[in-house]
Amino acid sequence: MAKSLKNVDIVQAEHEHDEKKGAGDAAPTSAFAGLTRAQCVRKFWRLYITGLGVSLAGMYAGYANSVIGSIIANEGFIEYFATVKDPQTGKPALNSQHISLWAACYFVTSILIQTIAPVTADKFGRKFNMWGVTFFLTLSIVIQVIAPNWWTLLIARLVAGCAGGMMGTSVMVYMSEVALPQFRGALLGSFSLAFALGQVFLAIALKVLEETNPMAFRHIFYSEFVFTGLWLFPMLYLPETPSWYASKGRHEEGKKALKRLVGNVEGYDIDREYSVIQYEMDESSATAKSGNENSDWKALFTSKINMKRAVISTLPFTFQNVVGVPLMFGYTTYFFQLAGVSDPFLGNMVKQMVLVVGIIISFYTVDKVGRRTLVIGGGAAMATICLIVGGLGFIKQTSASGMALVALCSLWAFVYANTLAPIGWISLVEISSPSLRAKTTSIAVTIQYATGILFNYTVPLMLSNQNAGWGQKIGLFFGGITLVYLIPCILMFPETKGRTYHELDELFERRVSAWKFASTKTSHQEDLEAKVSGEKV
Repeated sequence: MAKSLKNVDIVQAEHEHDEKKGAGDAAPTSAFAGLTRAQCVRKFWRLYITGLGVSLAGMYAGYANSVIGSIIANEGFIEYFATVKDPQTGKPALNSQHISLWAACYFVTSILIQTIAPVTADKFGRKFNMWGVTFFLTLSIVIQVIAPNWWTLLIARLVAGCAGGMMGTSVMVYMSEVALPQFRGALLGSFSLAFALGQVFLAIALKVLEETNPMAFRHIFYSEFVFTGLWLFPMLYLPETPSWYASKGRHEEGKKALKRLVGNVEGYDIDREYSVIQYEMDESSATAKSGNENSDWKALFTSKINMKRAVISTLPFTFQNVVGVPLMFGYTTYFFQLAGVSDPFLGNMVKQMVLVVGIIISFYTVDKVGRRTLVIGGGAAMATICLIVGGLGFIKQTSASGMALVALCSLWAFVYANTLAPIGWISLVEISSPSLRAKTTSIAVTIQYATGILFNYTVPLMLSNQNAGWGQKIGLFFGGITLVYLIPCILMFPETKGRTYHELDELFERRVSAWKFASTKTSHQEDLEAKVSGEKV
């Protein structure tokens, strides 16, 4: 409470100082910068709810993009799309190469779309790309519904990849630009919650299908249109972001968009608050393009600091692939089936529900504990769990070992939910410079998707008895590479909780070490505290 009052004093002192000195002599600061997160959510409830509405895209994507990877253990799906015989049982089976291609091709088109996604996001707006996500994801569902063979499903996955490739430069950038610093982490984390909820609904749907009519697998494809309809509601309501309007010099439209997002808040000065947004965009653009004329791409690729920020922003996001997401989420039912779990769909449903509980808790931990601590601690914990899972591969498969596997995967999901699930997406838009956010996000997503191609293609081959046949021993592989990947995270990934984008710009420009970000005061903080101290004396 004392800390909150101190922040209020600082902001108030700056506000009075600006009035005395005149406009332009000091960086404008929001009149609400001293509020706590809880106070901000209560006061700006409309903005917060609007941001949560945007996260419905995560539910849409979580359900639709997980269908193929989860339905591959369904009896009806296997019988319809089987092209080979199981080498052990002689029953019809899915070709493991086809399973690998269904997963990998998604990331191929996701990378290709990155060549235009940041350009369209900056030129036409964040909502333009959000409509692109909607179009491609819906088209992929239509193709799934009519698919007569495995390669038509491959086309559906290629189309879905276009939607995935536009997600970072649209939905995540949108949420980061409308969120206040106090609840930015929680709001961006809501995307992970929505994504997980989509996967839970899918797990429940698959379990119901398995219990009622497992041969009618296309009912799962039809159900995807429900989430298309849910997503259209926020899409039709949302304005373009004020930050994008500010970057284009369309300030009157920007103020109208800000007013629509915030609503009627007592004491809210649209001109003052919009000037903060305008200042951040102008300063960020000037800093990012320093010495690089007017080219965003040149500013990104020729500046060591900007490129470093792009690499750092993808560390937690790419870490998701390294710690085993392709195994734990992409092929859970397949993994459980091969490991001898009696009911793989039930095991998957339990794991997904644990994930949701963990992500709800992460709304508190992400902003309270901090990003850096969770990334490093969570990575170490998940590496340990993966190594234990790998150890199960050396014992005889029994009902007890199957239950142990489900329990370990659920524990892994809980740790993941509190660490890399929200922070992977948060870091994409939080680490980047505001003026280069769409392009930096594009580079970061491309790096993550490149590793996605590698892991999503090879995991089915490592699991299947048609190829390597590692089974649970695959945990040793993911545990080992996770420990190695922790090294760059420890050396490079900084603490960003509670920082404004202007403060982050300064800390990166000063080349502050990653482990010193949390304790380093920016020049703006020092000036404001000096003013308060001087006035009290």
